[in-house]
Formats: sequence, C-alpha cells, structure tokens
Amino acid sequence: MTASVSARRGWHDLPEPVRDLVERELGGAVRRSLWQTPEFDGAIAARLELGGGGRAFVKALPADSPRAGGYRAEAAVTARLPPAAPVPRLLSFVDDDGWLVLAFADFDGTRPVLRPGSPDLSAVLAAFGALGRTLTPSPLPDVPAALEDLGPLLRGWRELAARPPDDLDPWAVRNLGSLVALETSWHPWAAGDTLLHNGIEPDSLVRTGPGRVLVTNWRYPARGAGWLDLVTLVPHLLDAGHAPADVDRLLRGRPVLSGVPGWAVTAFGVALAGYSEHAGRLPEPPATTGVRARQRRLAAAALRWLAHRTRWS
Repeated sequence: MTASVSARRGWHDLPEPVRDLVERELGGAVRRSLWQTPEFDGAIAARLELGGGGRAFVKALPADSPRAGGYRAEAAVTARLPPAAPVPRLLSFVDDDGWLVLAFADFDGTRPVLRPGSPDLSAVLAAFGALGRTLTPSPLPDVPAALEDLGPLLRGWRELAARPPDDLDPWAVRNLGSLVALETSWHPWAAGDTLLHNGIEPDSLVRTGPGRVLVTNWRYPARGAGWLDLVTLVPHLLDAGHAPADVDRLLRGRPVLSGVPGWAVTAFGVALAGYSEHAGRLPEPPATTGVRARQRRLAAAALRWLAHRTRWS
C-alpha cells in the first residue's frame, strides 16, 4: 500500500516536541535524515543518522489517521517478537502531540525482486522458513486464531455469486458454484500454533543483504498453520510473472506444506482470489493509492493459477 508523494514530508516536518522525544528514546540527536517513501498518504518515513554514530529507521503517522490503529498494533506486536525472527528490531514507539512514531534499528535494504529467475526468490522462501522456525510456538498466544480472523473475510465468491458482476472473468462465471463450494474447504487445515504475519505482500518484504530478507509491517497477526502465510505469497508471485506450473514447483517440497493436501492449498487460493476479486471492486481505502487496482491484478493472476490446478473447464 504505497502513498502519494505529492506532499513530500520528512523528519523535520514532525513537531519539535515529538522529535525531541524520539531523540531521547534513541539516545542521540539526529545529525542527518534521509527521506524514504512513506507507506500511506500523510505519513513520514526517514532513515536517521544520530550524533553518537547510531542509526535508526523511523516511520510516523498522524494519530487521527484511519491507519493509526495499524501502527499501534505493529508497535505492540513487533516489541514482543523474538530476536531470532527475521523482523526489524523495534527501538521505540512514541505516541505524542498528535503523532505516532515507530523507530526501528536501521536496515539498508530494498524490496526483493520476485520475477522469474530472480536470485532473491530463494532468500524470500528462506525467510518464510525462518518465520516458521522462530515463531512456533507462537510467542503471542493472545492473538486471534487464523480461522477466526480470516474466515469471515475470505468469502468473496459467496458475495459475488449473490449478484455476479457483468465483467466477471468468464472462467469464474462458468465455475462460480464450484468456487463458492471450495472457498471454505481450507478451514480444517488452518489450525496451528505458528504466529502468522497474516498480511504478506511485497511491500512487507525487505532484502537487507545476500540471502537475507526481513518481514515488516506486523499489523494483523494471527495464530494458525504456517503454510497460510506462504500460500498468501502465491498471487504476488504470479503477478510478478511466474507461470502457474512454476509457482507449484516453488511450493513443492516446502517443509511447511508437509502433510497439507493439495486440495486444501487450492481451496485457500480460491478464498484469496475471491477476496481480491470482491475487494477490488470497492472504493479505495482511506489514506492509500492504487490498492484496488492491485487487488484486481492479483485476482486475475490467482484465477490463472486456479484454472491450472483445478483443470475445471
């Protein structure tokens, strides 16, 4: 979810009392700030160089933003994750003078390239494996179960079937009844004791060096089967140019999928596609730009994968 950069605000646009408080929390005055692309409209992101030689990455959002709840959740969750997990280390969270500021240990990174043949793919898949190892059992036992959280959301095909849009993909139209029937079949395989990110997308992945990827933006954690996070990445791989058969080869043999029947994986893919297909027709969410267009692309990509896996006419 990327923000418009038309109003380019940086570290020095924060109120002085907020900046002073962040500097006290970080243990040094900011000597230099480097602007970064913010996540949401109205947000601020910057890399900071401190007078004592330290560094930090900060992101800030007005406390009255419709996205403020996500920032508070991210601070609460990230502060409790184990050091071994492939996630940025939270240094400070400031809620003051109408602003929320999260400060992380600085990391110099870029978004990993997911295109076919990219050397980043192995690092991304390794990061998912590391999540499973370090976050099982879940270090946050008080988060909702994945099925409790996702079950009510992932019913897009049922919503669409009630009034099928005129521009619905022809393959989906022909198989709408089957999509509705399969949409909830993954439910029995959702239980588990892994802490799930529960919102995986390319924007939440950062490559910080050869073979190392961090997973950021922990706003919607849930507890469940680790394979759910991995399969959530599938539509993004397809959108990056992977053929359906190639995605299946990337998934094959992943330890987190051991014992999970193929039809359950397909059913979860159906549920993800239905969510994107339905959500992509809704108004743009507050403080974001381009979210619905991306959801429509993901839905189209996922349908290609489902047609490949189901062999439905």
